[in-house]
Amino acid sequence: MLNAQWSELGDLLTNIWIVVVFIIFFALNMLIANNWLPSLTATRHIPPTLAKLRPGFYLVSIASFGCAMYFLSRVVDHAGVLRDFWPNYWI
Repeated sequence: MLNAQWSELGDLLTNIWIVVVFIIFFALNMLIANNWLPSLTATRHIPPTLAKLRPGFYLVSIASFGCAMYFLSRVVDHAGVLRDFWPNYWI
């Protein structure tokens, strides 16, 4: 294997982990905006004025989903290096 192929494989793995982190961040922000804020403001555990933060959490979740899709496209671009290791994907 050439050093360039190992470097591309490292980029592939790094981008996969970045996708995982952004998807977790997306899910956490959606959970806060859809479940925690409405529930906690309805039961008065937090002040009702904090419900105004929901659009911000939605915006951050949409941005993180967009970033995850960008890095997923980079994973697809780097996936060609796998042919050097496994010439048949269906094994």
